[in-house]
Amino acid sequence: MKKNIIAFLLALCMTGFIYSQEGLVLSGELKTGLFWYSLDREDKELDEGGFIFISDTLDQSLQEESLQNYWSKNGRFRLNFKYEIGNIGVKFRFETTEWSYGKVGANQLFWDYAFVYGNFFDNNLKISAGKMGDSPWGAGGPDLWNELDTTMGVRFEFIPQFIPFIKPGSLNFGIVFNNFDGAVESQAGHKQKRLEDILTESVLGFSYTQEGILHLRLSYRLDGLVDDSVREKFVYRLEERIIQRFLPGFQIVANGFWDGLNPQKKYTETDDPYGDRDPREDMWLKNWVYVNYDYPDEFSPLNMSFRVLSRFGYETIGLSREKLYLKPGFYLTFFDNLLQIGAAFEYALDVGDTKLEPRAPYLHWYVEPSIQLNLNSNSYLALVYRYYDDYEFNAPIGSGRNTIHSKTNWINLRILFTF
Repeated sequence: MKKNIIAFLLALCMTGFIYSQEGLVLSGELKTGLFWYSLDREDKELDEGGFIFISDTLDQSLQEESLQNYWSKNGRFRLNFKYEIGNIGVKFRFETTEWSYGKVGANQLFWDYAFVYGNFFDNNLKISAGKMGDSPWGAGGPDLWNELDTTMGVRFEFIPQFIPFIKPGSLNFGIVFNNFDGAVESQAGHKQKRLEDILTESVLGFSYTQEGILHLRLSYRLDGLVDDSVREKFVYRLEERIIQRFLPGFQIVANGFWDGLNPQKKYTETDDPYGDRDPREDMWLKNWVYVNYDYPDEFSPLNMSFRVLSRFGYETIGLSREKLYLKPGFYLTFFDNLLQIGAAFEYALDVGDTKLEPRAPYLHWYVEPSIQLNLNSNSYLALVYRYYDDYEFNAPIGSGRNTIHSKTNWINLRILFTF
């Protein structure tokens, strides 16, 4: 903990020392707010709820947790740092989401990434080393952000500048020599890490942009038998850019995160910890499609415009459980996007052979009206209300059920400052 704080202070001192120099990019954000909720569960005599400081919604799938668990999570502070000298640069991100009380103790500081990079051979090769992150092959957002090169490692990106008919910088492919994502297992036949063991933890990445047609990112993480977390993973992002040429403001994006791939690698000839269980039961696939339209013009007299944000999701858990999500949202903006008023609605449904609760007609649904004051392009103050109807995975012992039907009302006053 102390080492993290010292590193953070050193970074701030370094920032003050070179702030006037060219090549420095410093940015960050603070996100917090007031959150109140009231939770009403079936078969419970008393409702639960209360006030806390928090920057966003409670995770509805974890709402059975005590309010006490959220009291220290008062908001997120993030600092992004980038500095380049010639073809060499350094980039890191510090953030904290848990805050101590009083002078005793210290905030938990995390760094999402912290690495040094260099561009070589006329920018055809980029090499990064350190705590990986900020991947060029990540799934992107807004609701599903994931990247696979997040441990200590070395990343090689090949960015050809010389291929005919391909715009320089639009093609990026490479490999990350990644650290292990679990403890090394002795039953693998050896205790020492070998080069081939490290290679089995590599990440392969690819991205390509064809101007006016598409943008594509793919990333695959290998996972060998040496460590105790054998889960190969895959992420993707696909953006179409054809319709945008004819209908400005329109966008279709698909992204996904697949976990637990290549499950046969969980077995060895001498050890089968799963017995007769099919290892594919550990697979988890999540896919989202976004269909958005941000009307580019304004109407009089209030400089009004509108945006439609729609999200469709398909998720599989194991071999037999499948879930569908539908989330449309419509928002009106006023005074050149100074004020935004609208609402979103989400509906989730079990559609697989195995349902979490056969008696439940749905997993959850909610309606979420909001009003937002945009302080600038990246800062806002928002008041959000949600009514949430859910079948929680939290059945009483001996009830013969998997879920409890619950209803939640919450109000969230959110504030986000960026710089």
